[in-house]
Amino acid sequence: MSTAVDAAGIRRLTRQLLADRPPATTDRTDFLEARFDAGLAWVHYPVGLGGLAAPRSLQPVVDAELAAAGAPDNDPRRIGIGLGMAAPTILGYGTEEQKRRFLRPL
Repeated sequence: MSTAVDAAGIRRLTRQLLADRPPATTDRTDFLEARFDAGLAWVHYPVGLGGLAAPRSLQPVVDAELAAAGAPDNDPRRIGIGLGMAAPTILGYGTEEQKRRFLRPL
């Protein structure tokens, strides 16, 4: 997958995810895993680790598209520490194996 670093590219990738995995008929976990694999979990993270190496400012573009489509999220209000503290720590200091093992489930 090529890196999309502008809003139009991010929208295109998000809409492709929604077409490939319609939220109404896709298992929640399957959808979230596909979102990670598409680089739309954290667009500013590296390719292959849930992101597209895109500017962080483009994450709201993804979030708005997914919310409008009724897509599930990973319940950030419930796992805020995991998303806000653990994930960046793993990304910054974890081994490659730890990154592959722990980031996708978040």
